[in-house]
Amino acid sequence: MFLTENDRETLLTALNAKNSEVVQARMANALLLLADGLSVEDVAGLMYLDEASVTGWVSVFSKRNPQGN
Repeated sequence: MFLTENDRETLLTALNAKNSEVVQARMANALLLLADGLSVEDVAGLMYLDEASVTGWVSVFSKRNPQGN
């Protein structure tokens, strides 16, 4: 598959939208990948995130669901 630079920018902008539905979906995706055994580094790379974002979501989830650790 080939993406133009404009296509890539458009997709990354959509991916990084800050509305709550997008953020919740991305957080859920990251947590599921971590639960499947992927590392924080791998999840961050696959999802075009920084590792701090993934680690932060783990922290948020752990505080909301302490039995899930």
